[in-house]
Amino acid sequence: MSRRDAAELPLSLQLSRLIVSLWIPQAIHAAAALGVADALARGPSRSEVLAATLTVSPDALHRLLRALSVLGLCREDEDGTFTLTPLGDCLRAESPESVRNWALVMGGAMVWRGWGRLAECVRTGRSAPSLDGKGTFESMAEHPEDAAVFDRAMAELTRRVSHALLSAYDFSAVHRIVDVGGGRGELLATILTAQPQLTGVVFDLPHCQDGACQLIAASGLSNRCEFVSGDFFETVPAGADLYVLKSVVHDWDDARSHKILQVCHAAMPADARLLVVEVLMPERLGAGALDAMITFSDLNMLTMTGGRERTAAQYERLIEHAGFRVSRIVATRSAYSVIEAARSEN
Repeated sequence: MSRRDAAELPLSLQLSRLIVSLWIPQAIHAAAALGVADALARGPSRSEVLAATLTVSPDALHRLLRALSVLGLCREDEDGTFTLTPLGDCLRAESPESVRNWALVMGGAMVWRGWGRLAECVRTGRSAPSLDGKGTFESMAEHPEDAAVFDRAMAELTRRVSHALLSAYDFSAVHRIVDVGGGRGELLATILTAQPQLTGVVFDLPHCQDGACQLIAASGLSNRCEFVSGDFFETVPAGADLYVLKSVVHDWDDARSHKILQVCHAAMPADARLLVVEVLMPERLGAGALDAMITFSDLNMLTMTGGRERTAAQYERLIEHAGFRVSRIVATRSAYSVIEAARSEN
């Protein structure tokens, strides 16, 4: 149904279409969990043949494939076979554009439990985990499998951003980087591979260590990169000339974000630089897809972590309050921007 056709529906049905949109991420999640895209990548297939490969119900799979074809992830051909589309290929585990783990996270029980309490979060201003006396990352630590999927999802999303960051920011004068909250090291590995003069540290919680060390070794960077575990509310490795916080600050409220920035400030030499890499909330929202994405991401931060998406001005105030001076904001070809700051002289 086109947007024009949808607009011609009675208002109650237009709203009903939005209400039942909750079905969509669950269909995508099911396809990701079952490996549908990976199986279809081998070639067009009838649903009953695919069902035998995946060891699932033929009738149920056929019904799922029809839903996926409506979404554009596959195509049902006249001979009854289903063919994977370029969009659907992004659900394939080995696709260079893969968001399979992101689908597993966003359709998984942890996120759905949280979003099921959105009204309570809005009522109280607190995240869903905090309503139970926990934080999102504390909760994930209790469920290692969920944490592993989340780490892989963050690596998927970071993979595309890292190349955009390399194109937008000049690292040629940098010698040592600390990637604070760097997860499995996807961002730092990309930067170090492109800049052979650099050394670096991936700094994150201990559960990220195995994945980061594997990536560092696989990238041939073991002699220039290391993983250090710790809590960025307490300390970060000292002495580097560039500190990067990518998709970290938006996870936290202003008070906790201020603490992270202060800890970085204390570790940084006088001439070091800080890069805060985030998607910026527009001062005035439009009707575009990116505006919609960041608005709902802001609700996701409220619900899941207690953080928020911020405008450029809000980030500047937050960063400068922690003892920095924002020198510039650099747009990238991705949705992310780079906020560069130095220690304030005052």
